Amino acid sequence: MTLTEAAFWTKRFGVIALVMLSIFLIVVIILTSTASKNVLPQYISANYACTETKTEFLSNKLDIPSLQLSAGSGMYFELQTDSGKIDALPNIINVYKFENPIQSLSSQADAKILANKLGFTAEKITRNGTESYSWTDANRTLVVLSKNLNFTMKTNTSYIRRMAATGTTPSEQEAKSIAVNFLRNIGFTTTDYVNGTPTTTLINVNPDGSFSQAGSLSEAELVKVDFNRNKSMITIPSNTVGANTMVESFKKNLGEPDTESTIINDERIDIYTFNTAVTFLDTDSGNISVYVGVAADKNEKYLSSIYQMDYTYWPIQESACGTYELINPNIAIERIQAGEGSLVYLNDIKGDTVVDYTPRSVKKFTILYVNLTYFESANEQKFLQPVYVISGEVIFSNDTKGEFDFYYPAIDYDNVQNKIEQVAPKTVEKSGLLGV
Repeated sequence: MTLTEAAFWTKRFGVIALVMLSIFLIVVIILTSTASKNVLPQYISANYACTETKTEFLSNKLDIPSLQLSAGSGMYFELQTDSGKIDALPNIINVYKFENPIQSLSSQADAKILANKLGFTAEKITRNGTESYSWTDANRTLVVLSKNLNFTMKTNTSYIRRMAATGTTPSEQEAKSIAVNFLRNIGFTTTDYVNGTPTTTLINVNPDGSFSQAGSLSEAELVKVDFNRNKSMITIPSNTVGANTMVESFKKNLGEPDTESTIINDERIDIYTFNTAVTFLDTDSGNISVYVGVAADKNEKYLSSIYQMDYTYWPIQESACGTYELINPNIAIERIQAGEGSLVYLNDIKGDTVVDYTPRSVKKFTILYVNLTYFESANEQKFLQPVYVISGEVIFSNDTKGEFDFYYPAIDYDNVQNKIEQVAPKTVEKSGLLGV
């Protein structure tokens, strides 16, 4: 081959290579573009669909009470997460609507049925205006709210101490089982609570009737069982085009999803749900707490072991009413530093989580974790909304160490918009799309 021929073929192969490279790049761009369009539209841009207007939604902004610090405390924060930064969190997540009940004509009859299940004589009812009904027996009191049947049952503390001396306090696992079965017996069952793992706290009943945290089971008169709730941030049906791509993408930031299967139009559909916890104002208590102790009646399986219940249940619609954009967690931290956040927990490391809070003086907050959860108040809310939970270690003014939790509303309230209509995503064949 002559030098002229070699030069000719070198140029020819160079052109061919350039054309092949161009084709490759075009394919990559097309695939990348397609993948980005596979994400469900409500998670690309928020649809703000829980209300027709932004004004209506903004009238329901979260207002979370805060614990107070002693005078002279500093609001100095230092970030020391494992990665040295805040890990990636979703930019847009679901918001849910509460199904708040209205006053029912049958509320008194329903309250009597509940009182009977709790061991009270239903007809010995006291009406407290239109707000509530109450019952009293030899050692216990029961107050039931007429609007929603939320209730509080308490037992005379001297009676609790007397009964505790007659036997052995149930183990924490036994107390969970007793509490779960008791709630089932009175008709309580809901999947977002079933999926949450109950937590326990050992309780001392002090001679003055106050409660404090027990150091061990042998010292405890009661075991408090708190029921925890969770709700999905993002839900992806497998019959959505590109579902596998979406699921793998979200796994990187949110971990493994819960997966359930159902049959739609004779086709099996997998539902991938990325969940987060529902948190409460008291970080060591749920809105449903059951206090379990020594059985007063050995022949009665569950009720005689229940000495106190704080039952506040707010039903939530199963499907999200809309999706909303979140503020950057770094902004949340900046606003907490400026005094805008809600301090919801401050205690010594392994301190008593049962006794009432007293203001403390703080030198420094070290942020170790930033999480995204939903917040549920003990008071009626219209929407279940997300909060950032900023947690870590605190140094008190006396140089001892403790732990803290701040809440900050996660929705970007400054940029909420009126409801946006979005095009429904394509589904595989004609199997139908489950709502998210």
